[in-house]
Amino acid sequence: MQLKYTSITGADDAVDPQELLKLSREFPFAEWAILLLPARTGTARFPSTEWIRNFSKLAQGLHTAMHLCDGALLGFIRGDTEILGLMSGFKRIQLNLKFGDVEGKYDPADLVKRVRDNPQFQFIIQYGKDKQSLLPLLADVPNHAVLYDDSAGRGISPDSWEPPLPGHFCGYAGGLNPANVAQQIEIIAKVAPGYTTWIDMETGVRTDDKFDLLKVRRVLELSKPYAVVEDRPAAAKQGHAL
Repeated sequence: MQLKYTSITGADDAVDPQELLKLSREFPFAEWAILLLPARTGTARFPSTEWIRNFSKLAQGLHTAMHLCDGALLGFIRGDTEILGLMSGFKRIQLNLKFGDVEGKYDPADLVKRVRDNPQFQFIIQYGKDKQSLLPLLADVPNHAVLYDDSAGRGISPDSWEPPLPGHFCGYAGGLNPANVAQQIEIIAKVAPGYTTWIDMETGVRTDDKFDLLKVRRVLELSKPYAVVEDRPAAAKQGHAL
């Protein structure tokens, strides 16, 4: 098992983007995932639109993701131009279907159409067993990935990790932190032998709900031995056995 990304979620206005850029130079597999929730911009975990625009300009060439939460997710499905504009500076877009009050407020077919209509992004589907009905709709949509994430930002580890879904590039989130990430990577490796995957964490790299760069660095150090070497020829294919 190899990690294509170690995704760190939740940098906000209190974080100097230059600190993230420095870490990316040392740990090129780091992915910076930024949360977008219009109702809470400028608060802890949810940076202001000014911060987002500045970061996305500085971070060109790095691994970046935007997580669309609640109103941002619904705005994307509606085709809101402001949401689409903020997305444009990022490489991967996570659709947080298990966060906030969105259940029943969108048509899954409309969501999949938006994904299909924006092939410049890889879309990450926040997944749980209650979202199994989405998988057939995504079968012929190449620009998607699936994140096992029953925690949805609460910092709760699952009792066990699921094996990757056949035909889908799958990642793992839930309760990961500096104290357990090395052990949990080994457990994930046992259910995903020979696969390329990624891990994501949010609450586990915060102290008193503040983004903690020391915790971030420790997580990156511990996951580095499993990271894909990006300039290696014949790199592992996403979501397929090596």
